[in-house]
Amino acid sequence: MLSELSKLSSNLCSLVDADPALAVQHAREIDLDRPDRVNWMSLRAATLVNAGASLGRRDAIDEGVELYRELHDLYPTVDITYNLANGLVEAANCGSADSEWVDHQEQTRAYRAEARRHYWRVVQDVNADLELRTQAWTNIANLFAKTYRLSEAHDARLSALKVDPTNGVAAFCAALDLMWLFKRGGCSELTHMEAVMLARQALRNKERILQYAGANVVAKVEALASELSDPPSRSEHTDPFIRWVEEERLTLAPAVELVDPSLGKLDWLTLPGILEREPEKGVSPPPLFAMFNMLKSDFLLARELAWRARDESVWPKTGQFADTLDYALYGPETSALILAHRTALDLLDKVAVTANSYFELGLAPKKVSFGRLWRDPEDKKTGTRLVEKVEVLIRAGVYAMYGLAELAEDYNGVDGILRSQKNLRNSGTHRFLVLHDLGDPALARQAPEIEHLNHSDFVDEALDALRVARSAIQMLALAISQHEEFLRKQADGLIGTLIVPDHNWIRGEDEEP
Repeated sequence: MLSELSKLSSNLCSLVDADPALAVQHAREIDLDRPDRVNWMSLRAATLVNAGASLGRRDAIDEGVELYRELHDLYPTVDITYNLANGLVEAANCGSADSEWVDHQEQTRAYRAEARRHYWRVVQDVNADLELRTQAWTNIANLFAKTYRLSEAHDARLSALKVDPTNGVAAFCAALDLMWLFKRGGCSELTHMEAVMLARQALRNKERILQYAGANVVAKVEALASELSDPPSRSEHTDPFIRWVEEERLTLAPAVELVDPSLGKLDWLTLPGILEREPEKGVSPPPLFAMFNMLKSDFLLARELAWRARDESVWPKTGQFADTLDYALYGPETSALILAHRTALDLLDKVAVTANSYFELGLAPKKVSFGRLWRDPEDKKTGTRLVEKVEVLIRAGVYAMYGLAELAEDYNGVDGILRSQKNLRNSGTHRFLVLHDLGDPALARQAPEIEHLNHSDFVDEALDALRVARSAIQMLALAISQHEEFLRKQADGLIGTLIVPDHNWIRGEDEEP
């Protein structure tokens, strides 16, 4: 015999679809003053959020979110954490059609940041249910994509598919974003090829799409898959470095894509044509190109250090070290890994310096930092508003700049999902990181100057740092591209051109590109 809770749960679930207004009414009538109060709270919260989302009623969604917050304070399980994040996303989405894109992002900024934190906790919990983790990866990817954090969105969707290869929603959304980038131009045919592969993977699992996204999305998947030809067969990479770069998604290209060794270059992300602002300075390219070249150079070095740190045999054995009897690792390969992590995250400030220069934000280069470039200092009344020039640019169509501002919030904010990366970077720069390959680092002799970490965990952190840097550089290039499109629409008369040649070709090191 079904319990009272089960009966009501079944009834409310049906009402959410058939009569959401009545579902809200019945949910509010639930008596929470019972011994099993937690279960009744969960039922009320879920009904209010789901029915409120169907009705577009912010009051019902907010009421459900507050119940989930109370539950989360009492029992912070991954299930409640995930449901709280979903409720926050529904609150952020409610009424989005009534305001401009920038206004909506700013109005819902706190909701979305909190949702990202909760999803992040779920995806990092290796003991969480696999279905919960793949859905959390998919949902945080959707949040990234909406603010033009497209590389991070693609990473998250591939992580969702790694957890569950039948996640057709993640595959389809990844295909759509790749196609969007491909149609903008500048991507290789492999971007199109990977979109084909992902669309067909989604189509093989369309029942999952129907379950989570509905029949309309299934129809879109079928339409996309039918438009694309079968991808050509592709041989395995023989070069272990290229295979590693592709598997870890560390190419510096316009999109996070597969690697075509026949191209000759793995990292061919370039700037679009730039309208010259100082024609009197002669015929040499603007300083922006030198800055962007060094961003790429530093990224490639950081990646190379991370790759070489995998093999201790490639490093000189000239050092003699005292063993600290705690399974710690010492030597150039360990320092190279730590340096790779630091170098990757140091690139964020250089991205900010480049943006400050190109977009003419007006700060002295020495005062620029990635975490504080995009928003004014915090004010008790207004919070941290976008810098006026930044807001004007975003409203003009430089939407990728908002993604940079949001990434900075996740990196620099005290409770941001990437704050641990900044803390590790600071420890490795100003103090000491000591890595251990055996035992528990917490059992090592402790000192305030030293942070002890498991070596394999830090390898993951270094790879994540490289992906963060890659994402920031890609967003910078996209923002510049969007701005140049805007400037060209505003320009009068003919536009003269100066070809910026390939650096290695000019030096005679490569054949003509």
